[in-house]
Amino acid sequence: MILGGAEEIGANSCYLNLDGTGLLIDAGLHPRDREERALPWLDGLEHRPADAVVITHAHTDHVGGLPYVLRKLPHLRTVMSHATRDLTHDVLHNCAKLLKSEVTRWFPKEALDYYKRDVIEMIRHGFEAVPYNEPWVIRGVNGGSDVTVRLHPAGHILGSASVHISCNGMSIMHTGDIQFDHQAMISRASVPRDHVDCLITEATNAFSDRPNDYAHESKRLAQFINTVTNANGSVLIPSFALGRTQEILRTLNTLMRKGSIPQIPIYTGGLGVKISKVYDQHCYTEPMRTPGFEVSDIPQERIRFDQLFTADYMRKPSIVVASSGMVNKGTTSFALATAWLQKPNFGIAVIGYQDPSAPGHALLHSGVDRPFDFGGRTMKRHCLIDRFRFSAHASLEGLLGLIMDVQPSTLCIVHGEPESCDHLALCVQERLPNTRIIIPRLGKPYTIEKGGGVARMGSA
Repeated sequence: MILGGAEEIGANSCYLNLDGTGLLIDAGLHPRDREERALPWLDGLEHRPADAVVITHAHTDHVGGLPYVLRKLPHLRTVMSHATRDLTHDVLHNCAKLLKSEVTRWFPKEALDYYKRDVIEMIRHGFEAVPYNEPWVIRGVNGGSDVTVRLHPAGHILGSASVHISCNGMSIMHTGDIQFDHQAMISRASVPRDHVDCLITEATNAFSDRPNDYAHESKRLAQFINTVTNANGSVLIPSFALGRTQEILRTLNTLMRKGSIPQIPIYTGGLGVKISKVYDQHCYTEPMRTPGFEVSDIPQERIRFDQLFTADYMRKPSIVVASSGMVNKGTTSFALATAWLQKPNFGIAVIGYQDPSAPGHALLHSGVDRPFDFGGRTMKRHCLIDRFRFSAHASLEGLLGLIMDVQPSTLCIVHGEPESCDHLALCVQERLPNTRIIIPRLGKPYTIEKGGGVARMGSA
């Protein structure tokens, strides 16, 4: 049963009833919706076993609902990779900060009790960190079967993992957010390619057949930066604090070392700085492109909020990497963008996904010298703007490669807009006509069977 993230990138959560043992994979907070879809739909678990929750990685849409889930189901074992455990500290506290200003009728003030600092600190002490590729067992209780789980590097961000599950001869793999191409910092996914009875896969980029081409995009970004800085302007890069910030910093560092862009100051701040320190702590233990390389090795200036509009980057060519990646109202990137818009020699490089409701989407689709709605304000854009594709998600080609290798009897497609899920389903149907394909609906149970094992996605 999908409790969140069905035909959308939302409060991602999947429930499996494995011969009487209940397993949740992820417990997300919706990145935008603060109504009924803000948190995983736990009503569907009434009278069903729930024994453990596995967190695939520390992005908000996968871990941000965990305090809520554990207040409702405090007995759950909570398992994740070592790096994900260390990242959750800052991520969950940041969720608490965001939610204080986003209370709605579906997300009442009482729900904020789940996100108090002392509550977050308390539940973190119960997180179990496990190494990649090593089995751990959920012991069945009340007649439930034992379930063996392994985490495998997913190549998405630091600590990201795909989940392989075995129970009574049945095998299930949940990709989580996965990337089969090397990024600037993180090495590509390393997951088993043996047959599974059921594959639950993300579909974020499945609507496009465009491959990931970081080398080409890096070259385009260098050209954009040079155009702006040659005009004595500065470049703003709105970036997600976890993952995109560290990857773009490494990309900028490489471009500077090669002489592709000038040696100019790079400004960073906020949550991204804290997360970069966790990256550095795991620079030898995680699958990195360059083991031992630390983000702190990259020269950086700090964004000072008391000098946000008067700092040197307003007068001298610089690069400012600031969150949020979708330029959400109330964030550093939104505030800076309002100043950037007024400067014809400045530029904004958009590097991440832009939800249609986000200010970043309106910014990206704005016309020069034409009024547009920017976070509730009517503004005109005078600066340059361009979009660059540095996705941390697998391409359609990468997803199909995994699916063809594991030859799942059942394929469940999640974590994608409807057109992405539909397109991936059609591509798989052409190649594997005998595979059962499910694009699950929120809260609807599905049954998967093999021999003596039964995996019920929500069935009682």
